[in-house]
Amino acid sequence: MDLTFSPRVNLVLGRNGEGKTNFLEALNFLALGRSHRGSKPDEMINFDKETLHVTLEVEEESGSVLTCEFGLDRSGGRRFRVDGEAIRRRADLVGRLVTVFFNPDSIRLVRGAPQRRRHFTDHGLSEFDPLFLSHLTALQRVIRQKTGLLRDHKKGLASPPETRRELESWNKELAVHAAEVCAGRQEYACLLTPYSHGTHKTLTDNDLQLGFRYCPNLECVKSRQKNDPEKPFAKEGLAADIFQEIDYIMESEIQRGRPRIGPQLDDFEVRLDGVDLRVYGSQGEIRTATIALILARSDVLYQKRQIRPVLFFDDIFSELDRHRAHRLQEMSSRHHQVFVATARADDIADWRPEEMKAWNVQGGGFTEADNEPPY
Repeated sequence: MDLTFSPRVNLVLGRNGEGKTNFLEALNFLALGRSHRGSKPDEMINFDKETLHVTLEVEEESGSVLTCEFGLDRSGGRRFRVDGEAIRRRADLVGRLVTVFFNPDSIRLVRGAPQRRRHFTDHGLSEFDPLFLSHLTALQRVIRQKTGLLRDHKKGLASPPETRRELESWNKELAVHAAEVCAGRQEYACLLTPYSHGTHKTLTDNDLQLGFRYCPNLECVKSRQKNDPEKPFAKEGLAADIFQEIDYIMESEIQRGRPRIGPQLDDFEVRLDGVDLRVYGSQGEIRTATIALILARSDVLYQKRQIRPVLFFDDIFSELDRHRAHRLQEMSSRHHQVFVATARADDIADWRPEEMKAWNVQGGGFTEADNEPPY
């Protein structure tokens, strides 16, 4: 199946279960190196096929064209290529094809587990800061090693002297990478807040202050925030302070058999006029705040790299009132390439952007549709 998309708005219409979400999932797969839904490779392949292969021709802001490919097979194999060059690590895909995905589950960014907000921040920052991504990857590796060591000691597989010696070594390395990650998360939250507030104001026609604030787990990082939590803090001496804090509780971690503190336990507050939406936000407030934050990520990326991500909307306009849906449609199509999947033509009935293309999907098959209602 070969499809040529509009550089502006692309509509994918069809009943539930016909393949709309699978289609967006395949387009988005290369940006993440995995399914945004957590699908396993064999769940993305047609029942009567053994493999899946997708090729995307991607035109960059500069006008140059990249050929991006990925292949999956039922044994779990994954293959990625960019302009014929094999990509060995998933981390090497970050920033190549930049996308933002919205679906009804996106509201968990605000009200879900802290891991959601950490991933949102880390992924957004990694799209324009490869050094941060390098430190983040190293930090995650060190935390895995440290966790394994503490678990082995708890099971009696490592002697106390050996555990303490190795743990001190891992803590020193952890502190170096943690300092960079914590400082990066603070900086990104400061970059994101003004854009998220501006987008929220446009969506809602009110001037309520939407903020995204970093809540570090480490006390030495919190102390650097106290003077002005809305500004980045200095990294000088932070690694030494982090090591001292972690080293101080080493015996407690050994006794419990797991790490007790560190950036892997960080969180972020989402506040609307000082009210924590994680606790007190209504569904409507949370939904609008989520959209504003995700679009703000696009603005930060444009500020840093002068590129705009591709936006995917999977059945979200039915979740919004008509006014906010229309505002979002107009805002998103002004600067981005947009893909919209919906089972309800009414959700986009009044939307007529230039260069729009529409497809009807049935049983996984695509038919280009007339750009006039009812599609």
